[in-house]
Amino acid sequence: MGVVGVGNIGGIIANRLVESKLFQPKEVFLSNRSTEKLKPFIERGYAITGTGEISKLCDIIFLCVKPQDSERMFEELGPAEDRILISTMTAVSIDRIERKTRAKRIVRIMPNVPAMIGEGLVGACRSSHVDDETWQTCLRVLSCLGTVVEVKEEQMEAVTALSGSAPAFFFVILEALIDAGIRMGLSYEKSRLMVLETMAGSAKLLLKLENHPGEFRHVVTSPAGTTIEGIYRMEREGVRGALMKTIHETYLRALQLKNELNDQLGG
Repeated sequence: MGVVGVGNIGGIIANRLVESKLFQPKEVFLSNRSTEKLKPFIERGYAITGTGEISKLCDIIFLCVKPQDSERMFEELGPAEDRILISTMTAVSIDRIERKTRAKRIVRIMPNVPAMIGEGLVGACRSSHVDDETWQTCLRVLSCLGTVVEVKEEQMEAVTALSGSAPAFFFVILEALIDAGIRMGLSYEKSRLMVLETMAGSAKLLLKLENHPGEFRHVVTSPAGTTIEGIYRMEREGVRGALMKTIHETYLRALQLKNELNDQLGG
């Protein structure tokens, strides 16, 4: 197993490959432009090598560099015809990776922050050369990050908006709810616990029973009660529309960045 680039996402992947007990540290080969970022991995027994060596030593290689650094990385990696490449590089297409590496079995992924504890959502798309057997191998590896949802490549920007960026929006909402609890006289600790457990429990309920969220909203909402008053206020404030607009504008920005990067790299 190889990981090229151990910045934020590459570091998370390297950690999870070992924390999940899929691999021993000595079985995970890492390369990075900055040796400083490799130090904590060296101390824990990971195998450190050059990017070019990773393409020779590893069957599966995560490409985790910044998109603007992809050209230099491709040069250092060299040909990787027989390897499985899993890329976290935003906007760098499967076709471009194939042309630069000669690899055929390519997967693009977009994990989110909860992957740090193996509870993430990983949007993934694959090249036509990734058969079902290879895909199952990739799924076993990616399971260390969380739940994998396969999408079409042209939907990756939607994944960025709805899953990749969305934890930041949830954190803003959660912070506001915690502050509301403090305003009503609860301590920060109790308010935080109540908000997080309520949010987590509500999500687990929907995941387990697979109901539409609106069904459970009506279960909680009594005639002329407190909940309907709060929902009425949310509708008056345009909370639903604001959230939908937030996601859509994030999606449009992701498309814009993709086009800008393609122009920068020459298509």
